Amino acid sequence: MTREDDFLRRMREIQDDREKAIVPLAAVMAERKSLKDQLAETEVPYGRAYAAAEAAGWSTEELARLGAEVPARRPKGRPRKHALTTKTTVPGPSSGDEESLDDAGVQVG
Repeated sequence: MTREDDFLRRMREIQDDREKAIVPLAAVMAERKSLKDQLAETEVPYGRAYAAAEAAGWSTEELARLGAEVPARRPKGRPRKHALTTKTTVPGPSSGDEESLDDAGVQVG
């Protein structure tokens, strides 16, 4: 056997060991992908069920105490009741106008 043959034989032995070590990783990777896909399929129905529980009167804090996590994606539709509302500001009268706005935002005077 030549030095070259010996070298290639040792390389193949090392490579075989490396390939054997990767087989369990490949199997676990495939299982993880499958489980992630299954979990992703539950996101929409979970979000709907969570929103239905809130609509029935359960608070986010109560649901959390029961072990329910806030869904990653909320169902499409109307925003939650207790979402923050942004107030729009109406610009005041411009340079010297004496007119003002009443509580409904209608110009008076």
